Amino acid sequence: MSATAAKPEAPAQTPSSHRTMYIVVGAVVAVLAIVGLIVYDTAQDNQAAQDKALELTSAFESAGLPVPADQDQIVATLGDDGGPVCANPANALGKATLLDSLTNGASFVGRRGVIVDPRILKGEALILQTYCPDKLAPYQEKVNALKTDATLKP
Repeated sequence: MSATAAKPEAPAQTPSSHRTMYIVVGAVVAVLAIVGLIVYDTAQDNQAAQDKALELTSAFESAGLPVPADQDQIVATLGDDGGPVCANPANALGKATLLDSLTNGASFVGRRGVIVDPRILKGEALILQTYCPDKLAPYQEKVNALKTDATLKP
């Protein structure tokens, strides 16, 4: 019988041996967080944004749609250029996002599209009409293909 020679044990690493790596990773994360805060672009809160938010509020009220109690919510979300709503309303991603939100709420195999109330689609159309009217026609073409019916209580 041949015996195998015992392997010499490797020296145990001390907790301080990884300290340099932790410091470098922490510094990189801190620098990235600071750069992210500096570069982050929020919606513009200026007079044009206030005016468009007021115009949108009156359009929602005249259409019978609910309006946020605080005007600053609209200004913070849409700014003076429509923000994310005007970024991609009628392209493939915008349509996919819209259709994804118009479902029965299931999360897996039971998920399916529903017949939606036209007032839900009217809200986005009013935003587009107010902030980026040139993108309203392509959006309307995509939305007109959807099945709608009065499914919400007035």
